[in-house]
Amino acid sequence: MLIRNLEDKIQGLILIENAVSKEEEDHLIEQVNKQIWSGLGIGPNPELKRRTQQYGHLFSYRYRKVLEEYGPLPEFVEFFVNRILENQWMPNKPNHLLVNEYNPGQGIMPHTDAPALFGPCILSLSLLSDCLMKFTSSEATHDSTSIDIVLPRRSLVILSGNARYRYKHSISKDLEEMTPEGSIIHREKRISFTFREIIAWEDESKSCK
Repeated sequence: MLIRNLEDKIQGLILIENAVSKEEEDHLIEQVNKQIWSGLGIGPNPELKRRTQQYGHLFSYRYRKVLEEYGPLPEFVEFFVNRILENQWMPNKPNHLLVNEYNPGQGIMPHTDAPALFGPCILSLSLLSDCLMKFTSSEATHDSTSIDIVLPRRSLVILSGNARYRYKHSISKDLEEMTPEGSIIHREKRISFTFREIIAWEDESKSCK
């Protein structure tokens, strides 16, 4: 693992390169593809235009709140949850896992994970493809600049502090992206594992991506 402290760019932003091995990545992809996907017309979130899986708790994108507690996270991520705890990447054990599948041409709009619902650290593990994550200040004005961070395949990005609460993050739909260093990323299918701690139920009036 290579730990990159990106506090010089955004306070609270850390990137862990090679957070999982190639063999561990293969294991995670194999196991998750054995499970049932939601989205694209399939419940419990049929309205989503991408495929997703949720573990620990069910968050409804339509009603913007937690609807159900599923129980412990699945055994196939137990080794990584232990790694999170051993390295103190989160203050508490995650109780929610969101798996997202992004095919080429799919991204996610700028958002901040709801502070009233999710805890102080958001962890996202990128598998199968590199991509750029764009950070934009939540207090941005028309002349504010954004910051692009390369998320290499098998890396883990940790959002806390300002990166968690004062910036929105997004991923483009572009098939090709240029890194700040001038390299080209050819986007392929990407599957992300986002680990969070649900700290409270959320009412319908609040929003979370």
